[in-house]
Amino acid sequence: MPDVPAWHRGRMVLVGDAAHAPSSSSGQGASLAAESAVELARCLRDLPTAEEAFTAYERLRRPRVSEIAGDAAAKNKAKAGKAEGQAAFPTPEQMFAPVHRHHIDWDARVTA
Repeated sequence: MPDVPAWHRGRMVLVGDAAHAPSSSSGQGASLAAESAVELARCLRDLPTAEEAFTAYERLRRPRVSEIAGDAAAKNKAKAGKAEGQAAFPTPEQMFAPVHRHHIDWDARVTA
């Protein structure tokens, strides 16, 4: 899916597929939405204004969402046998470790 240029405006913020719909083959739509909800809650908890919270939320989430999207594209190429330099089909550990090992530290304070 194409990138959404801005995830927030004024008092409105996008979460989940509205902001970052992953490839359906990634199987990560619900988990990314849950992660984003937790990060948004942290930002709203720790920052004094909605604008600062929404800006921090987008800053925190975009790299993770981009990583998942890029990973899904690479997996799709690997599944089709089109990945550059592909010697063999990747193992489940190679395919899913970056997704399954993600951790959000709820107690860490968010700064603007």
